[in-house]
Amino acid sequence: MYMLMPLHTHIDFGFGATGEAFKDAADQLEESLKGEGVGIFNEYLPINYLRRHAIELFLKSGIVIIHRRFSIPYGSDPTEQEPGAFVNGKWQPFIRLHSVSSLWSYLKTLFVDQKAALDAIEHIEWLVPAEVDSWIDTIERLDPRSTFFRYPNPEKAKDELKSAMARTSAEELLKKHKENPEKKQRIVVLEDMDRQVTDIYYYDGRSLDELTKVLKECSQHFFSMHAALRMGICKGA
Repeated sequence: MYMLMPLHTHIDFGFGATGEAFKDAADQLEESLKGEGVGIFNEYLPINYLRRHAIELFLKSGIVIIHRRFSIPYGSDPTEQEPGAFVNGKWQPFIRLHSVSSLWSYLKTLFVDQKAALDAIEHIEWLVPAEVDSWIDTIERLDPRSTFFRYPNPEKAKDELKSAMARTSAEELLKKHKENPEKKQRIVVLEDMDRQVTDIYYYDGRSLDELTKVLKECSQHFFSMHAALRMGICKGA
């Protein structure tokens, strides 16, 4: 029911519904690229960004819902004020907080503090898979501020991980061909004015496969948690 209401009227100020929109956009974009001959070069960059942002929004939604439903103030500020999370001994407003690790750590604290009230809700088991902490750590390590997939950063060596093309050598290409002679190779060879090879690049497939998988599973988990909070605590509102 809440999805039909204007975002600003939601109990979580629209964080959760916006998260759903970002997650759905990622899922539909990924699905649309599965057809034969359909593709976007480096398509995992926007898909991963959408999912990473959705996770952040779902975490913020959970924090707001628990604060408002159980009348928990944000320090000296009432629950109707700008939401935030208690991080490293002080309150941080959401507008300056993008760390999924900090948000998840605080949300876990709220779940522990409100365990009795949450456990009293029928038909919902608030179980968290053991993998969630590992997923969050992986996301935090590579994309702590939700900028990794949006902006190139020449100063960061890990930016090399984002490209679908990888530098290689003639020897390495020959080795790959011998290992899998039937596999098609996409190769770019650069030469100087004397026709001497200066660089060789090849299509390495989807870069950051493990992070892509983590973001997909993690966004699905927090989507489900958000649904449980909206149905269990908010009764669909």
